[in-house]
Formats: sequence, C-alpha cells, structure tokens
Amino acid sequence: MSPRIPFALALALLAGCAGQLRDYVGPVSNITSPQFIRYGLNVADARCMGERLGDSLTPLQLRLFARTAGSLRQGGEDAARLTLRDLARVANAMGDAAVPLALARADAACGVTAAETHARELQQAEERAREQAQAAASAPRPSTWLNLGAAGSSQSIAVDASTLVQDGNSRTAWFRMTDPGASRSLDAFLLVIDCAHRTINAKARERRTAEGGVAERVDYPDNPLPVEGGTVMEIAFLSMCT
Repeated sequence: MSPRIPFALALALLAGCAGQLRDYVGPVSNITSPQFIRYGLNVADARCMGERLGDSLTPLQLRLFARTAGSLRQGGEDAARLTLRDLARVANAMGDAAVPLALARADAACGVTAAETHARELQQAEERAREQAQAAASAPRPSTWLNLGAAGSSQSIAVDASTLVQDGNSRTAWFRMTDPGASRSLDAFLLVIDCAHRTINAKARERRTAEGGVAERVDYPDNPLPVEGGTVMEIAFLSMCT
C-alpha cells in the first residue's frame, strides 16, 4: 500500500512551490516588469524588456534577477531615483554572465538607452538654444543711426534706433546733433521725450569713439524742458510721438 500524503501537508508543499509555479503561467514579462518600472522605465518599455529577457533566460534566472534588483533601494549615480544603469550593475553583480548579456540585448532590442540618450541630447540642445537666445537678448545691439532731418538752422539730428524704448507716453533713446558744415558728431545724448507733456529731458551725454565705444560719459540731473518750435528738439519730438 503506497503511503499517502496528508491533505494539509500537500497544501503546504503546493504553497511553497507557488512562487516558482507562477513563473510558468502568464506572460513571462510579469516576472521582471515591476522592477523595470521601479528603475524608471515606462510600462511599454518594461514589458518589452521583460519579454526580451524571457527569450534568453529561464524563469529561475528571471526570478533571481528580479529579487536581486528588488534589494537595491537607492540609486547609484542619482540617489533620488533608480536608473537602468543601476539595474545593469545589479545584473553584473549576480555572478551569472548570461544575465547582463541578456539585459544588454534586451536594451538594444527595445531601444531604452538609445531613447534616453536621444531625449537627454534633445534637452541639452534646447537648453543651449535657450542660453544662446538669452545671451543674444542681453547683448548690446549694434547702433542703427537714422537721420531725422534738419531744422531751419541747418543743424541735423539722428536717433540710434537700436536704443529706442517706449513706455506709455515716454520715449527714451540716444540722439546726436550735427552742426551745419561739420562732420558727424561724436557726442550722443540720452533723451527722454514725454509725448503727453511735450517735454524733453536730457539724462546723459557720451563722447563716442570712431569705433563706437564710449570715451566719456556725463550724467545730468532731471530737467525736463518744453519743446521749442523750429528746433531739432521739435524734430525729435515729432518723430518719436507722431
């Protein structure tokens, strides 16, 4: 008469094997996908990696890999999160050469590292573009002198259009006046024109070099003066305010 295993003992043995039996039931990716997600992969990439590992490794190897991966609780390069590189170090530390090889092949097939590299390079390119745009915006613009005309005295006035700033009824820019018969003036004046009150306030004078640099600067106190008709100041006012 053959010995019979008590029913309770049979259930206990079955429960002890459940951790292994479940690896043979359902998608093989279920064994490792949770760990891939924990290491930063999205669901689709985790499923792809799990399936590719299942093509090369046995359920026992997959289970050991998943358990070893689950023991790591802190990232290596980035302590704030776990990454695929951390998972590669886990695979190399297992002592089974088939595991890191299978992981590398799965990565190549699923394109996880390639996608991360592309995303990182794209982000770096966008950051460089933003930095270049900010540098260009903060860099001084080259002077663009526009002749506004001459008054009855034959004195002419020009404005550096690159410095023009409009703020409500106010216009601020650098201007230069040239006397009749004289060559281009090297003096430039910072004028604030109040279109509403018809006044001009000279804020500063700069002596410019022939190359456009500043050789001397003198700042003036506030002294808004009414625009006089028939002068270059009236030309400047009309050009900026009408």
